[in-house]
Amino acid sequence: MKKLLVTLMIALCSIGITVAQDLEKATELYNNAAAALEISDTPGALDLFQQAMTMASSLGEEGVEIVNNCKGIIPKLHLSIGKDYAKIKDMDNAIASLNKATELAKEYGDQETATEASDLIPQLLMAEGNSLLNDKKYPEAAAMYKKVTAIEPDNGMAFLRMGMAQTASGETDAAIETFTTAVEKGEAENANKQLSNIYLKKAAACQKEKDSKGAMEAAQKSVEYLDNATAQKIIGLSALSLKQNKVAADALEAYLAMQPDAKDKVQIMYQLGVALAASGQNSKACGYFKQISSDAKWGEAARYQATTLKCN
Repeated sequence: MKKLLVTLMIALCSIGITVAQDLEKATELYNNAAAALEISDTPGALDLFQQAMTMASSLGEEGVEIVNNCKGIIPKLHLSIGKDYAKIKDMDNAIASLNKATELAKEYGDQETATEASDLIPQLLMAEGNSLLNDKKYPEAAAMYKKVTAIEPDNGMAFLRMGMAQTASGETDAAIETFTTAVEKGEAENANKQLSNIYLKKAAACQKEKDSKGAMEAAQKSVEYLDNATAQKIIGLSALSLKQNKVAADALEAYLAMQPDAKDKVQIMYQLGVALAASGQNSKACGYFKQISSDAKWGEAARYQATTLKCN
């Protein structure tokens, strides 16, 4: 940082004693600020530069050089201080300093510093949100991501992670809304997976409560967002209990296609055969009953169904 030199004799001759004395003081403040900066006392330097600019501003044309030099450095110092606060995880002061850097840089025509400071704010908020999420501080993480989206409304990743934090906090309805926004903001694959999981959990809860209708509807929503074997199985079994046999048959066939080696394959094949027979698809039903006719557990029931249907 260069220091300013003022030849007082010239100043005295041209601008008068009082103004020259004020200019000398402003110059001294400026040079002291530069010295503080050289020893990495950024807050001290900032304070001195601000004092120098305030004094120089009152001197008219004589203080223009000092004022302009201060305007060139002060926003950068706020930016530097903001970065220092961020390093020690003091986000409130970091954001305040970066906002000040952005404000003054724009006012003084320093677009480069304004852009760097304003771009850094959502990055810091995002990083803090990630840290809180990893630490399982879910409400705090959601609040931090919300700050990011207020600054960057098209930040799909911020919406996605906000939804994850809300889900973990039990704010399911809010999470659904947030994930839906994430889909719109370019995070469709990951957000749809999260939405599918939410509805799958709803389906499982309904199934546990013997709410077949609720289980089926929630599982169908799960499949809308991301087709998956577990949801198809819940749809199939729930629909079967509701006597929606065509729906049950389609879902159970989908389950078997996704899980050809499922542990409950034989049982599902029997239930699929029942659903197919009930929906008038006797030929297909016979095919499944014949396949499991020799099974130790389900064979007898399958043979009975095959006889009833007069399978060849």
